[in-house]
Amino acid sequence: MKISVFVWLTAVVSTSLSAEVPSPLRDLYKHGQGTMQVYFWKLYDAEFYLPSKTLDLTDYPQALKITYLRDIKKKDLIDATKEQWQHIGLTHENQNSWLKLLDDIWPEITKNDTLVVRVELDGTSQFFYRKAGGKSLTLLGDVADPEFGKSFLAIWLSPKTSRPDLREQLLGLADLN
Repeated sequence: MKISVFVWLTAVVSTSLSAEVPSPLRDLYKHGQGTMQVYFWKLYDAEFYLPSKTLDLTDYPQALKITYLRDIKKKDLIDATKEQWQHIGLTHENQNSWLKLLDDIWPEITKNDTLVVRVELDGTSQFFYRKAGGKSLTLLGDVADPEFGKSFLAIWLSPKTSRPDLREQLLGLADLN
């Protein structure tokens, strides 16, 4: 009896573990991290990941992990995305459809929620989410347009970003200066 219960529990645990979404950061190296702050308000902590320890922005997959330090409405995130694309001078014929996709994918954000975007070599982007206090990331959705991922990451990584100090931190360059 004890052995059959053990076998059953092992099977249940194995099945539930295999159903989990693999971490989008599992095979990547963290290059840098920083905090987005406006005046004295901290908005989020961010981490940038690449497939090797070498800083090569043409190497994929890439991932950006953001842990929010305050509640933020989804509409505000989408508006900020659009504003940052305008700031860096990014224009693409699909921008409006990308913003619509983000509206369909993203949740409302509360303090300590985490969003991760992973951009693959083929340009496919996946968004993952962990609710504050949650243990694992869940897949929210993906964007198949190969131009989206690099355009989205450019908000933080472009030399024209509105936050050059955060860019340097994410790229691991802040310690080199």
